[in-house]
Amino acid sequence: MTGGGFQSGFHARNVPRAQVKWEQFLICSHGCEEVIQLISHVSGEVEFELCKLEAERMGRVLLEASANTESF
Repeated sequence: MTGGGFQSGFHARNVPRAQVKWEQFLICSHGCEEVIQLISHVSGEVEFELCKLEAERMGRVLLEASANTESF
């Protein structure tokens, strides 16, 4: 299953935990059965993997950071 795309050059897909590419670096300590992979549009390779819970946490952090960014 594929999620949305990002102008940053990545798209996301959900895969079963058994299909994780980088188990030793997986950001999930909850035993989640599904993992989100960020795939590079350039290389086609998995660049980042995390579970839904950690993706939601990261999303909140990014939204807070973008709301608090000052113009330079």
